[in-house]
Amino acid sequence: MLIWVIAKLSFMKKNILLFLFFIQLSTFAQRQNLIPAYNRFEKNLSVDLGFGTAHYLGDIHPANNFYSYISTVRWNITSGVTYQFSPLFSARLGLSWIRISADDFTFASKNMAANPASDAYDLQFLRNLHFRNDLKEASLVGTMNLKNGFSNRVRNRPETMPYLLAGIALFSSSPQTRDKYNASTKQLGDWTDVNIANIKQSLKLCIPLGFGVRKKISNNFDIAAELAYRITVSDALDDIVNVPYQPTLIPFENRSTEVFNARTGESRATNFNIISNRQGFSTYNGTAQNLPPTIGYPNPTPQRGEAGNDAYWTTNFKIRYYFNKRIFCPK
Repeated sequence: MLIWVIAKLSFMKKNILLFLFFIQLSTFAQRQNLIPAYNRFEKNLSVDLGFGTAHYLGDIHPANNFYSYISTVRWNITSGVTYQFSPLFSARLGLSWIRISADDFTFASKNMAANPASDAYDLQFLRNLHFRNDLKEASLVGTMNLKNGFSNRVRNRPETMPYLLAGIALFSSSPQTRDKYNASTKQLGDWTDVNIANIKQSLKLCIPLGFGVRKKISNNFDIAAELAYRITVSDALDDIVNVPYQPTLIPFENRSTEVFNARTGESRATNFNIISNRQGFSTYNGTAQNLPPTIGYPNPTPQRGEAGNDAYWTTNFKIRYYFNKRIFCPK
């Protein structure tokens, strides 16, 4: 009797295990389209090249201001290799060269023109800092398609595919500023490396987050538009950090007395006198080589910059090529 019960239990256990096995197999097959064989998902490899715009957010371009997103827009070029390992998910290795730039004079002047009665941008105009920075970035990004695709063959992929992206990246940072404008020769100064923030310019970490959409144009080619925002752990992309002006003379630290904006060569005199009349400073008479000093040591002025990390974001237009050969992963 006991043997019979054990046998029955063993039989039932085997059937339960077999039933669960087929349920699992069926679920797996539906997910991966393993039944029938010709619907099997095709893992694939692709490469892409792209270019687009680059934008900076930080001490010069605060995130809560409209002009931060359209002022001193620069460029980026990018390339990548993508491995599509499931219908929804892929991994991409990318290399990018991203130039960002910003200018107190340009940003503050636009805001002053839009809001003539406001003194909100007086201090930024007087500070008169600017920079450019060529960021070299290496990234590992995961993408998630927002609808099922690549059901069997690459050539049968959907005509359009929206997607999300997130990942991790390392980038090098090397801010530069222009030397003083030469008014007599009307020539802009050379770009010079700066590190007034005294930050070690090693590789920095950032987190890319974004979205995009791809459009199929042939069996092997897609075009894509993509936007990616980078959260960084650096406050020195612009070489402006939350420290006071120093009592000793440091080149490029305090540029408030320059008559001409070093980046563009434009005169600062008109807006300077508007601010001076509003704030009670001495005005510029039009003949002196420098504007009257208003900020920086020994004047009791705020810190050179604000606390908080900088960020940057890019838009890209890409072309992607899919290799015809299937990729099989060893079991």
